[in-house]
Amino acid sequence: MKNLGNIKDFLIFGHNYIGDVLTLTPAIRALKLKFPESRITVVASKNASHVLRRNPDICRIVETDKINGIGGVIGVFKLLITLNGIKKKNGHKFYACINFLTSFKFSLLGFLLAKKQIGQEKLLNNFFLRNRIIFARNLNNIDKSLKFIEPFYINADEKYFDRNCVYKVEESDIKNAENILKNSFNGYGINIDAENFKFVLFSPGSTRKSKEADPDLFSLFADYLNKKGFYTVITGSRNDKETSRKIYDKIENKHLNADLTGLTDIYTLGGLIKKSSLVVGVDNGTMHLSSAIKTPVIALFGSTDPAVCGPASDNVYIIDKKTGCYHCFERDCPKDGFYKHGYPDCMGYIMLEDLITGFNYINKL
Repeated sequence: MKNLGNIKDFLIFGHNYIGDVLTLTPAIRALKLKFPESRITVVASKNASHVLRRNPDICRIVETDKINGIGGVIGVFKLLITLNGIKKKNGHKFYACINFLTSFKFSLLGFLLAKKQIGQEKLLNNFFLRNRIIFARNLNNIDKSLKFIEPFYINADEKYFDRNCVYKVEESDIKNAENILKNSFNGYGINIDAENFKFVLFSPGSTRKSKEADPDLFSLFADYLNKKGFYTVITGSRNDKETSRKIYDKIENKHLNADLTGLTDIYTLGGLIKKSSLVVGVDNGTMHLSSAIKTPVIALFGSTDPAVCGPASDNVYIIDKKTGCYHCFERDCPKDGFYKHGYPDCMGYIMLEDLITGFNYINKL
């Protein structure tokens, strides 16, 4: 029988978006490796929590809405009640709170619920922190997350520094992906079970329009891939429908392509990524999910820096032209070209030839 007094309960405050949450999973895995008997509770947004549901290192997930404005005060209070209930059930305060957020509200919660708190150094928050984490601005987000658990290392070895993100694709996900592909292609007499059925997955949308590229670029690349014997499948959330429609409308042979934007949940998306030969997308959650699943990726960057936001896996080809205005990390591009074309100037320097070069590079791996 386990000695419950020796079990360490950790509280982790995560992020709002899928890609950001995935970059925390190497740190969560390292923490579980260090303390195998620990119980890890993760607080994450409803939108992003699904990528953690099958994570074997996590004991409990608490979903939360974005905590902003007046409604945020109520949200904080509800979250405090929920976490306090978990604390009472555990029989003691959380051993430690690892706070990946910089919000004062979350720092206060961590202070009230845990014996000690680890977080990023920031003005008033410092009062609530036992360990203040400082890192270089250009450090990759995965490496940033690993720095938050450095205070727990004793004679650390390499196993604690595995940078690969954690996500599991199940057989049911692949089956669902196959079914949605059949519904999309079988009407054209295309057999997705045939050995020669190979497809490339496009993920052109982002929660930040400043990350998106010219839809025509994806349309031209789809035409190129079709001539090479590949089908293409466009994915994204409901908010990406307009971007995906612009891509699909300009593809020459539409029967060789499918637009599944807004039709898949995170698990079916994982199945599609697993079955695809290649994923082509901008800096978004699908990019990080593909990296975790080990599917080759061509990742397009402009307003964000791949050194900071890029995926961890080796089978990734980064396109980052560093031409004109770039790596500004702005949510909305202030340049004239953005309002004229609907995509930022920095992404406008990416050409079809860049994607073809990436495609040839991936094929040689």
